[in-house]
Amino acid sequence: MTLDQVAILALLACMFAAYAVERFRIELVALSGLAIAYLAGLVPLTGVFAGFSNPAVITVVEILLVVSVLARTRAVESFAVLIVGLAGGERAVLAVLCLVGAAVSVFMNNIGALALMFPVTLSVCNRLRTPSARMLMPLSFATLLGGMCSLTGTPANLVVNEWRIAQTGGGFGYFDLGSVGGPVAVAGIAWLVLVAPRMLRRHGMETASPESAPGHMLVELHVAPKSPLIGLSLAGATERYAVEVHRVMRDGVHVFARRDDIKISGGDILLAEADLENLEALQASGAATFGGRAAERIEAVVTPESYLIGSRIEDASALEEYRVTVIGLASRRRRIEGMFGDLQIGLGDVLLLAGDRQAMRDAASDAGLLALLPRKTLGARPDAFRSAAIFAIGVILTAIGLAPPEIAFGGVVLAMALTGSLRLREALQDVNWTIVILLGCMIPLGAAVQDTGAARVIANAIVGHLDTTQPWVVTATILVLATVITPFVDNVSVAAVLSPVAAGVASRAGMPVEPLLVAVAIGASLDFLTPFGHHNNTVVMGAAGYRFTDFPRMGLPLVGLSLVVAMIALWLFWI
Repeated sequence: MTLDQVAILALLACMFAAYAVERFRIELVALSGLAIAYLAGLVPLTGVFAGFSNPAVITVVEILLVVSVLARTRAVESFAVLIVGLAGGERAVLAVLCLVGAAVSVFMNNIGALALMFPVTLSVCNRLRTPSARMLMPLSFATLLGGMCSLTGTPANLVVNEWRIAQTGGGFGYFDLGSVGGPVAVAGIAWLVLVAPRMLRRHGMETASPESAPGHMLVELHVAPKSPLIGLSLAGATERYAVEVHRVMRDGVHVFARRDDIKISGGDILLAEADLENLEALQASGAATFGGRAAERIEAVVTPESYLIGSRIEDASALEEYRVTVIGLASRRRRIEGMFGDLQIGLGDVLLLAGDRQAMRDAASDAGLLALLPRKTLGARPDAFRSAAIFAIGVILTAIGLAPPEIAFGGVVLAMALTGSLRLREALQDVNWTIVILLGCMIPLGAAVQDTGAARVIANAIVGHLDTTQPWVVTATILVLATVITPFVDNVSVAAVLSPVAAGVASRAGMPVEPLLVAVAIGASLDFLTPFGHHNNTVVMGAAGYRFTDFPRMGLPLVGLSLVVAMIALWLFWI
């Protein structure tokens, strides 16, 4: 191996290790790796920012803008709640949530799909008095399964598509990956619906009451002078308004008495817990207020990388720098001590933030929080049918090959902006720039693997260790290799690094490159074994209180099933 080949592989190994330990922001690792590659002469000056002009990156930005419009229509939430109302039992509800989550993920990024479905799932669980832990892991897995079915389902698919264009001059059709991803998704969701309720039964025993799911918000409720709450006992407030009062502060002093003897008075400050919709209804009626009236609000999940974990709410000074305040906390932990400011922030908690919209987004990003798409929209709501129809036209243009994805979805963005559905300035603030930066940095590094000849060396080593160059054996090897790596590294990096390797293996084995690139795309999405391989798994682990062992216990059989189904589909359609 040459010095450049050793250098690029060593750099990527260090980056993968940095991604895996999750002690550094992934976009910082990606930018640092790209800078080092340039300084070492592995990436030429003209290629440093080539990734950001790559059609894959442009398409991801366009899809994220479209997602912001579809989320504001609340069409998915309304559909899910309607179907759930008709579904009945827990298993049927789980099937609906997984199917909707997977369907949404076909057309948008996995993380965007989870952010859209997360509050829907919490609301549904509260309505059904079902612990959210019984639903969130299957939902996360379903979004990953759905993302395998189209070019825009995950950025990794777009990376693989760019490599096919580079190798053959033509890219995949919009749903071409669905010939393998579709059967895998159907089999995977069927398995989740049949097995997940039984395997996650212990979570139902630990969190049997609906209040223990992170869907009920704890807030500091200020009772208005003429509020209908005045004179009610704490039990009476719960019975009439579905609001549980944990503490009462009156004239700056805690009210200590038997709960049955405490009557609510005007001006009281209550540490209250209820569904967010109930709390907002109380505020709208003038009965009580929390967090002010004018501030915009978003919900955000505390991820493992957040430095707010362990802090009390009143000590979250990092948010104060942005003039953002925490006005609500939804937590699994049932130990409540003191008033609202004394509550401790934990992994997986859902924080309700108030402040300027851009400031909240910046604060969430800086503090390691995942901002959820809103349950309720701010301002006018876009027309759901018109927005969906415009998006469908873009999908159709891409699917039948009349326009490449970046052009088709660029037209979708333009049409939505011209019709007033897309508020471009606000939508750009909501774009998940971490994904964009990661993708823009990894594409030049993936190209460096090819340009330095490292891909050829790895390809020769893989083929050299195989007893045969039968296409199905080579394809299975690449599929398993991608599946083994992706639980520890983000799927964009897996696709960027293994795509040139797959191209080299195809050349060395004398077979078409398409089956191997499809195998890379599918394998990079089979991320069910660890809570840190994909951001969706990390979020639901904290929110639902899963143990690390819950993921391989649920995910290993799913990975095995997916590999078998994927190889059958690859054999039928691509080999």
